[in-house]
Amino acid sequence: MMEKFSLKEVQIFSQLSEAALVEIAKELKTRQLAKGELVFKQGDPGDELIIVEKGRISIFAPLEDAPGDGQPIRFFQAGEVLGEMALIDRKPRSLSARAEEPSSILILHGSEFRRIMSQSPGMTLSVMTGLSDRIRYTTDFLREVRMWVQRIAEGDYLIGEFEEGKYRDRTLATLAAEFTQMAARVQEREEILRKEVLQLRIEIDQVKREQDAQRIMESDYYKSLKEKAESLRKRDK
Repeated sequence: MMEKFSLKEVQIFSQLSEAALVEIAKELKTRQLAKGELVFKQGDPGDELIIVEKGRISIFAPLEDAPGDGQPIRFFQAGEVLGEMALIDRKPRSLSARAEEPSSILILHGSEFRRIMSQSPGMTLSVMTGLSDRIRYTTDFLREVRMWVQRIAEGDYLIGEFEEGKYRDRTLATLAAEFTQMAARVQEREEILRKEVLQLRIEIDQVKREQDAQRIMESDYYKSLKEKAESLRKRDK
């Protein structure tokens, strides 16, 4: 985290002159966020660029029954930007964003962002580089998700190889930890289900034995044997 925030350290503004940065600073609005507070929601109009001044912001796919909850897909810290994709394609927010800790963000309106983009080829290139990095990250993220889902589907719950420190990216490390916990919960439920199935099988076998015994006792052959046994006992008396 930067001790003193500087727009020059923001990647998309790194090619701009000091004079241009001063003009941008005049257009920025500051917003303070409490932990858990939403920056924007999925489906909101996307006409603002968000710059993280301090703290940590995550983007996530919200749960239907809890719009404020969801597994983080990526974290953004001081000096990083988010929300530029919606400014470029003019579409609603594809994900939600929230503060993972008390944070401060700077907001640049979309019209100002597009004006600067049109006047600065260097900034356009920086934005393209950032979007390329975002796509590459998403590819890595999906690869990790696929690998974990496949392992769980195959009943492989071993987690020893996913040691702490394997992932340099904090979000991927968080994802690995989440899947590790998920695998443990699935394994626990599977063991409970196995025991319940075994108990049910024992109970079914017991019922089957009782039914078989009842059918035998009601058969003509059993009744004939019972009558003969009664006859023999009377004769021996």
